[in-house]
Amino acid sequence: MTYRDRIEEHIANFPKMPPLCQSLLGYLDDPDVDFKTIRNLVQYDPGLTANVLKLANSVYLGTVQEISSLQAALVRLGTRRVFELVLSLAVSTRLVPALPGYGLEARDLLRHSIWTAVAAQELARILQMKNVDTVFTVGLLHDLGLLLLDPFIAGERDRFTLIFEEQSISFNTAEREVLGIDHAEAGAGILELWQLGPEIVSGVRWHHEPAEASCFQELIYLIHLADMLSLSEGIGTGIYGLQYNVSAEPVRALGLKKEHLEYAASKTLDKMRELETILT
Repeated sequence: MTYRDRIEEHIANFPKMPPLCQSLLGYLDDPDVDFKTIRNLVQYDPGLTANVLKLANSVYLGTVQEISSLQAALVRLGTRRVFELVLSLAVSTRLVPALPGYGLEARDLLRHSIWTAVAAQELARILQMKNVDTVFTVGLLHDLGLLLLDPFIAGERDRFTLIFEEQSISFNTAEREVLGIDHAEAGAGILELWQLGPEIVSGVRWHHEPAEASCFQELIYLIHLADMLSLSEGIGTGIYGLQYNVSAEPVRALGLKKEHLEYAASKTLDKMRELETILT
């Protein structure tokens, strides 16, 4: 059995999306959603209720007037952002462990994922894009595939070291050379299993190779740039973080300037401290 076969087995057996996320997913694109229905889904989880209220009153949202009612919080946040929060809380516990194969210590992947999600959202706001919540979700999930590949990477550490000594290639290319699959494809496989939709799946699948994507180009450009910004800040680099290629096309295609990237990085640093507290 090849590495790819074994990894695909792991994808097929990856834990399902939490039931509450599945329930909320059905309301995401419903413009006539009744927030009492959403409240009834959320209110029986005290921890989630507390976090919904925290987020609704957070600096992260630029909140001015404090609210204490769950329903008012749900209305302020909107169904998509509540789904984003529930999914983030569910996924964040999986992103905490150390990944020795990639040289990431405990919480490194979580911090990198949150940073990328917030930075992508800030870039989307600069560009006045509408789907900023989808951008956050993709940013948070973009490296989910690392969880599956880590033990295989650890077992082939010497081979990866040799490859980088002999070849000038990106790490995701090396993953495919050694394992027959890279972490972006593995992560996309999980999200496809979770039925999160083609936009989110594509955003994760092509975040290291944006030029290869055939659709959702803007979103993928944003995730690529946010991911690279995070690595350039030294967040989640591990031992292979500098082995990824930075594409120049996203900056040109989106019309971003150096000051936009610097502004996004600055705003991200301010917001992620609070968001990390909520998610953990």
